[in-house]
Amino acid sequence: MNFKTSLISGAGNTFHITWKNPLTEKLMQQKVSEEICMKNKADGFIFLNYLDDKKLFVWDFYNNDGSDAEMCGNATRCVGYFIKNILKSEFNTYPLMTTAGLIQIESLSSEKYKIQMTEILPLQSTTQFYCDTGVPHIVIEFKDFDNYKNYKEFCKNLRFDSEFQPRGTNVTLILKTDAADYIKAVSYERGVEDFTNACGTGAMAAAYYNFIKFKQTVTTIEMPGGQLLMDLTDLKKPLMTGPAILLGDFIYDEKI
Repeated sequence: MNFKTSLISGAGNTFHITWKNPLTEKLMQQKVSEEICMKNKADGFIFLNYLDDKKLFVWDFYNNDGSDAEMCGNATRCVGYFIKNILKSEFNTYPLMTTAGLIQIESLSSEKYKIQMTEILPLQSTTQFYCDTGVPHIVIEFKDFDNYKNYKEFCKNLRFDSEFQPRGTNVTLILKTDAADYIKAVSYERGVEDFTNACGTGAMAAAYYNFIKFKQTVTTIEMPGGQLLMDLTDLKKPLMTGPAILLGDFIYDEKI
């Protein structure tokens, strides 16, 4: 059994995508996802298919350790790239069903996509700014931002803190800049268990923090892999705009 993946980057957040999943067993999907992400390094793996008569897409989405993921904003842009450029869709909008809910993807160009994400939900925490932007995120202002890699263990401890179980949480560190509508951010992601170059839901969480704390409706989020534009005019239909590019195609045999 051979199958092909396309490795696509959304602002440095990378995902293997394959069309029409030939694997029916979940354990095999998880195993293949982990092995391929290890063989050709990526943050996650997506099995993409139609949910119904070619009007709605659906994914089986795994982190690079084979664990389930409800939602990832950058991954949805990569799906947009795949549908437009690899499946050669004649349309410019693509509805995608995720575990977190229905996502609307709009192609603005071959390498730029606008995503209508799921409703932002505030979550309760005794110590942190906590919200759900498709997945849970803690947001923390961090003055030593340039040295964020030194704080991996700090983020890991929060990710597994008993307060946030059983789901666990992502941790997004932010630095406010002199511009009210511009924030630097980086996310420690569940499943990847490390910082990633970009995180769409983390960028949205940072923008939500800026909205709640400083009343900024539109915020540019700079992550290590690039910039994302977040529009929170409607909290039930928040928008994210950013890039997606193809890094390469790969073919695997049954041995992976």
